[in-house]
Amino acid sequence: MGEEQEEKKDGAAAVDLRKLYQFEPEELQLDITHSSYSNLAYVQVTHRDVCIDFLEMPGAHRDGKALINGTRIYMSHAAAQKLAEALSGILERVHTEEGMEKYVPGGLEGRAPSTKAGRKREDRPV
Repeated sequence: MGEEQEEKKDGAAAVDLRKLYQFEPEELQLDITHSSYSNLAYVQVTHRDVCIDFLEMPGAHRDGKALINGTRIYMSHAAAQKLAEALSGILERVHTEEGMEKYVPGGLEGRAPSTKAGRKREDRPV
């Protein structure tokens, strides 16, 4: 038998899956078969995993309905935590160093939304 398998008394074989998934960096080759743009994401969490729907808004109207393209990604809680930490660190650094646009939760508090901007009325001669 090979190193990966051990035969047990009942004839079953045990396979060490860790060895099947261990790679050296030079052995890895990235194969991205699909890419898309998303400007909205919905996140759902269950006791088993995290699901993120990346959506392309506003979508297109077809047959009287709005068709929204999207991609659904499932990941473990550990992978989601790593993604959250990586995104948080990268975005914080980019915003700090380059002064890029930043989303501020509750950013409209204390300000009038752009659709309800007040105007100063003036009497003007006609």
